[in-house]
Amino acid sequence: MSRRSSSEKTIDYGVLEAIFFSSPRPISKDRLAKILDISKKDLDGWLTKFMEEFNRKHKGVKIARRRGYYYLTIVDKYLEYVINIIEPPPLNNRQKLVIAYLYKNKEAYLKDLRSLFGPYIYRDIKKLRKWGFISIVTRDKKKMVYLRPEAEAYIIRRRKTYNLGE
Repeated sequence: MSRRSSSEKTIDYGVLEAIFFSSPRPISKDRLAKILDISKKDLDGWLTKFMEEFNRKHKGVKIARRRGYYYLTIVDKYLEYVINIIEPPPLNNRQKLVIAYLYKNKEAYLKDLRSLFGPYIYRDIKKLRKWGFISIVTRDKKKMVYLRPEAEAYIIRRRKTYNLGE
């Protein structure tokens, strides 16, 4: 099946809104192009216009792009209002310890985390990264793990819930 060009087809912004609202995870440009039956090149212009219009029109949520993936997210200044109703994924004890360690130290080399938490840490790191709690970057040919703001919001929420911060 050949892809249609944007001159032959217009994209209904309602379809894009529905896709972003219903997707449980970020969506790649390839997947969007396949869903909409349009080329990636043509999709670029549509996505840029859509994101600008959507983000201008909506005040509490926005469409964001990160590493080639697009997703619907809460605007930072409103996060404090909804943080107590967002259900975080269930974390096991080791994942909680990793988050606590990164919260205290701000960053850690992946191999150091393995030394501290054992060989199963890689599975936990993969899940924490998938859930958006951590980021991994390569520095000096070594993988460095960082805590993302979403994880800090999770920690703050838990402290308020269990009064651990006092």
